[in-house]
Amino acid sequence: INRHSLILTLSNNFNEFNINFVGNLDDELQNMYKNLLLNSQAQDEDKEKEEKPWSSVKPTPGCCIKTKNLATNEKVFINVCTSSTIPIAESITENELISMLDKLENPDEIVNYRIPMSIGEAHAEIDNQGKGCIAYDVIINPNYLHTINNSKVFFGFFMSVVFEGLSQKYQIELDRNWILLRNKKFLGRIEDQNIRKRNLIQEMQSTQNKPLISEIKENIKKPKFEIVREPETGHPDFLVAEIQLPGVKKASSILVDIGEDRLVICTRPKQYLLDVFLPYDLLQEECGSQFDVSSSCLTITMPVQPQ
Repeated sequence: INRHSLILTLSNNFNEFNINFVGNLDDELQNMYKNLLLNSQAQDEDKEKEEKPWSSVKPTPGCCIKTKNLATNEKVFINVCTSSTIPIAESITENELISMLDKLENPDEIVNYRIPMSIGEAHAEIDNQGKGCIAYDVIINPNYLHTINNSKVFFGFFMSVVFEGLSQKYQIELDRNWILLRNKKFLGRIEDQNIRKRNLIQEMQSTQNKPLISEIKENIKKPKFEIVREPETGHPDFLVAEIQLPGVKKASSILVDIGEDRLVICTRPKQYLLDVFLPYDLLQEECGSQFDVSSSCLTITMPVQPQ
């Protein structure tokens, strides 16, 4: 092929190239050169993908949590998403979860339980009121989303892990009085997330190998409680629940989860569990609770949705 030459121009990032022929190479020879170069580029791209320590994942919206940054009072939304690329968390029962939480109170106990998840970076968004806010995307396995959606205890525990993960990764403190938004699975843009191939963010894991749950020695107790309505006649303005929790010494041992029409209370280490449905829809954002240490009585005030 004398008197003919081939000029190959590479782009700056070496991922693209332009082929310019000088002279009159026949079509067959030109196609041969092009195929050789295209095959070479494809091999380089495959090698580059293999060497990357991460993979790009497009999450599927699951549910949306509303809270706020305690330092700035700025609204924060947590988009709980799913992807089958996230490993499945070990299946345990609510009783086993509560037993595990009890063990965390004892520094000598070893707990080995992991929730595989990937926590993405903050992205600025606009809320429904047209105001700026921050959103974080948390990706879990679809099976685990099903688990937490069917258990208030698991959902509360999962959110505690998420809040700890965000605090450790981004040094932010969020209001633990979060709200699960109705009919909203995601706030803002759905963006791909780069997930490490080797180790995902996995919370609550021990450095030693030990069975996760030993035999549960105590039965979970349903505490004595009373729920009254105010006023007593007609549509109530609010409900007041008083729950007796003998043996509980501090408010931090109590997990209160108030849903649209459901009240769930879990304590540790005495293993009280109360899960009741209420006859009225509640104003979740306005609910409040107070624990009297001297009487071990938890009082919860729950405003009711007007008719």
